[in-house]
Amino acid sequence: MTAKPVVLLGLLATAACAEVIDRIAVTLDSQVITASEITLEIRITAFLNGDALDFSPEARRKAADRLIEQKLIRKEMQVGRYTSPSPEEVEPMLKQIQAQRFHSAEEYRQALAQYGISEDELKAHLLWQITLLRFVDLRFRPGVEVTDAEIQAYFDRNLAELETHPGTSTKLALDDVRARIRGILTAQGADKLLDEWLSEARRRTRIEFHQEAFQ
Repeated sequence: MTAKPVVLLGLLATAACAEVIDRIAVTLDSQVITASEITLEIRITAFLNGDALDFSPEARRKAADRLIEQKLIRKEMQVGRYTSPSPEEVEPMLKQIQAQRFHSAEEYRQALAQYGISEDELKAHLLWQITLLRFVDLRFRPGVEVTDAEIQAYFDRNLAELETHPGTSTKLALDDVRARIRGILTAQGADKLLDEWLSEARRRTRIEFHQEAFQ
């Protein structure tokens, strides 16, 4: 007769532990970000950057901010019915990471284990990066206008750097790199529009940080 209470206490302890791990860290209107989502974001970002793991309150807050932006963009994509990339599109990016960062498949697997992430979790993160790039291209790049004066000014400021670009062997003229500069300035303009949109989206959203999750 004494076994049942012991089992019950064990189940309650397990449930309490799960509650701590998955406690709510941030609320965005009706959406939530959990502490475990923030931990995973830190692990994957550190893996991709080759950095040491950092679970300090400051690092957790930065990870939470990235996840807030992700939630806001995903909501916008749902409202605008943007098409998401297919999971297969991740494979070239994954192979590039493996080739550039690791000497063998075993070294790659060891790194995943060291950072405490699975390949499926890494793939999901890479898929989000592709999704974000596509969203920016579709939502903001068409609204960027680059003038000839801006191209000339960029050329004048960055000529030395442009001449060190691989494949450049002679002194550059503006027309040699006009298309490249236009692409750079368009990307910068799209990023600026994204930042402005995110600031406005955050202003319209009730965001609450639960400080106990950032200790």
